[in-house]
Amino acid sequence: MPNANKQKGTAFESAVRDLAKAKGLHALRPAQAASADMGDVHLAGMVAIQCKDATNQAYTAWLADVAEQKVHAQLPFGVVVHKTRRASIADARAVMPYGEFLELVSRLDLALRFVTADPYMAASFQKVVDHHAATQ
Repeated sequence: MPNANKQKGTAFESAVRDLAKAKGLHALRPAQAASADMGDVHLAGMVAIQCKDATNQAYTAWLADVAEQKVHAQLPFGVVVHKTRRASIADARAVMPYGEFLELVSRLDLALRFVTADPYMAASFQKVVDHHAATQ
């Protein structure tokens, strides 16, 4: 008989990956290595995601797990995505340490300032952003 919790977890991991892909991001479910868990989903070559479809919240333990997983996966960021009951996948909670979140935003800010430093690049970038927003 199949394990119902395993099936539920696999379905949630796939939904997390599929929503990221629908948003135009590179997302995959990595093959699991028994001794070195690398997370459930890898996002944009930067983020290890630990997916949790559980009623009870155990963020302290889950964040400790994803901290190890990002190291095993050699990725700079880790986040826990916790399913919100009776809500869409887009309404799941994403939880990470605040310092790590600030580092992520700092990198995005730096990239944005780099891309928009030149007026031609800024205009091109804005066109891509507008097109992306229109297709979502």
